[in-house]
Amino acid sequence: MEENILKKAEVFVEAFKYIKEFRNKIFVIKIGGSIYQIEEAKENVLFDIAFLSTIGIKIIVVCGGGKFISEEIEKKGKKTQFVDGLRVTDFETLQIVKNVLFRIRDEIVEKLNRYDVNAGKLEPEEKFIFASKIHYQKGEEIIDLGFVGSIKKVDVEYIKNRLNEKNILVCAPIAIGEDGNFYNVNGDSFAANIAINLKNEKLIFITDVPGIMRNLENPDTLISRLTTSQCEELLREGVIKGGMIPKVKAGINGIKSGVKKVHIISGNIPHSLLIEVLTEHGVGSEIVKNG
Repeated sequence: MEENILKKAEVFVEAFKYIKEFRNKIFVIKIGGSIYQIEEAKENVLFDIAFLSTIGIKIIVVCGGGKFISEEIEKKGKKTQFVDGLRVTDFETLQIVKNVLFRIRDEIVEKLNRYDVNAGKLEPEEKFIFASKIHYQKGEEIIDLGFVGSIKKVDVEYIKNRLNEKNILVCAPIAIGEDGNFYNVNGDSFAANIAINLKNEKLIFITDVPGIMRNLENPDTLISRLTTSQCEELLREGVIKGGMIPKVKAGINGIKSGVKKVHIISGNIPHSLLIEVLTEHGVGSEIVKNG
């Protein structure tokens, strides 16, 4: 009994220095849609976010929902189309994307506030972030992806003012363009751009895999700490694959542009976010600058 109590005390002692270090800092946390499909994982992640907010960390949550969007598109009798990982988004598809992501965003806000935290949402109409249409070229062919955009501007002062009102802000990766249109933006890139412009302490990707692994079939090959150069080498070698590619690329861009640390963790591990942020060793992969 005494030994168990002492171990619990050691956890609090270890967390103390991190709580002091991160108080009043800003984290951007991207929650992958795959995690939102699993009730227990979703509840654990949202509890962890509420916990971090309660100890004084300001948080911007970017919600994903790719699988839900694909399901809704198929229900409408349409086909899901991707070009190099980018969803082709005609006007009807854009409405589906918005409806799904805004529903997830609003539910996250509602669930967070059940923990008695001060969470609110960011709407694209608030013009906190701007995008422009992607003109995608593959070889000599120019492909029209529809309402797919890349981030051009982030209104830092507006977001900081909103964070003074709300400790947690939740948004979907939908941005408005100078032409007045809405654009579907890759969620990892969306989160990274906010973190870069706010010069964030941390950019955290919560996904359904443990982190960056040399072998996707073997969790024991998890790489706990990597520099940006090591990440670039693994990308060239093809070790980093599939949905991990945009996360790692966004992480590299974030670190090179002033974000202090990037983390990629599994939301399927209970309270992985708290372990990653408030303990020395963490549970996922951490990307840091060279040297």
